[in-house]
Amino acid sequence: MAKYTPTTPTIQVLSKQNYEDQHLVALPNALPLPPLTPHSLRICTIILSLTTNNFTYARCGHLLGWWDVHPLPPSIPAEFANPQDYGRVSAWGYGVVVESTVPKGLGIEVGTHVYGYLPIGTLPVDMHVEISADANGQFVEISPQREKLMPVYNRYLFYSSETTAQQKAERKQSEGYDSLLQVLFEAGYMMNRFVFAWDSSELVHPSGADSGWTTEDARIGEDTILLLFAASGKTALAFAHQLKYGRPAGKSPRKVVGVGSDAPRAFTEGTGLYNSVLTYDADNDHDIGVEVGADADSKVVVVDFGARGGAADRWAEKLRKSSKSVTLLGVGGEVAAESQEVTTQKMVKRMAAGRMQVNTSGMRSQAVGILGHKTYFEGLLTEWRTYRERGVPKGLQLVWGKGMDDVGKGWERLYKGEVGPDEGLVFELDNIYSSPEPKL
Repeated sequence: MAKYTPTTPTIQVLSKQNYEDQHLVALPNALPLPPLTPHSLRICTIILSLTTNNFTYARCGHLLGWWDVHPLPPSIPAEFANPQDYGRVSAWGYGVVVESTVPKGLGIEVGTHVYGYLPIGTLPVDMHVEISADANGQFVEISPQREKLMPVYNRYLFYSSETTAQQKAERKQSEGYDSLLQVLFEAGYMMNRFVFAWDSSELVHPSGADSGWTTEDARIGEDTILLLFAASGKTALAFAHQLKYGRPAGKSPRKVVGVGSDAPRAFTEGTGLYNSVLTYDADNDHDIGVEVGADADSKVVVVDFGARGGAADRWAEKLRKSSKSVTLLGVGGEVAAESQEVTTQKMVKRMAAGRMQVNTSGMRSQAVGILGHKTYFEGLLTEWRTYRERGVPKGLQLVWGKGMDDVGKGWERLYKGEVGPDEGLVFELDNIYSSPEPKL
């Protein structure tokens, strides 16, 4: 293997009580790295995205194991070394394999690009992997600290490295969109195809549970009105796109209404994915049933992607007074920096209120159980590439940054609410083994 001259890695460290308390920490004592164990990959993050999903990983990390994915390294300075106070979260993006002890001939060599859930920083991550036998170009991370993590976060896709300058430029753009949107698109894709299945043999529960979601719950037809809250969000837009373009004839809703804040309204309308767009306070002085076109015989589905001020619950309660069927699904939560205790209390309250929570990993596990890994991922990736190549949501542009300083600034812009709905934050990171670059 070629000899590399590594540079000092930097990682993002967050307060576990407040994700706005961010630190970019250099790790001069991290090098040299220890020998790589058998059947493992050493991967450097090279492209990552930041969305409000990253805040969810921090806010709910104590409940769902996200703080445990990439523990604080042994070389962390003493002021950040207490894992009760500080931790790391991850981002969706691409890494490059810089070292491998995986047997030859399995398609993973030095220089291979890897898509999935990766650490925020330039410190390489070591993954103990098992090559997927039932899906080409995939592996599963099987390290002990990740055993309790939901499966969606442990499965990775890998691709051979580009060879020409043009291929590199094209790959960077496509990998930027993949990093920003692919897993969010997958959630919308699964909700459309499997949760609201038109084929009863493909029906899955929104959270991956064994029961509690029927073919009638899933049915979408001429009597159905869907209200998507936080409608300018990337997952909501993916679901709206699939509702409009990804259903067979006769299986489409009467209307899809976007509901959100006033600021992104023009952008949301400009996507062309909603029949109408309303603001959260549209229920204040109006009969909201009349406003959205719902009557006593309407089937109304309220999908909350992260509404402010409890708007989705408020609207659902009002609509239940006038419509025969009102279903409330939760996908995301309101973006707010809050303590672990407050987050836990809110989650318990939502569960007690009977809200059905959508779970991407649970949906995928059930869908894969029905179709098999190979068929599932072929269908997903075909739809995703069509979405990407047609320009993703109209008006959305990638906004590139470079290096960890830009990542820190992007994180700050995001939690301050300064990132517009037309911006997708993606960042290119330097591989610390940059002289020379790894090659196949």
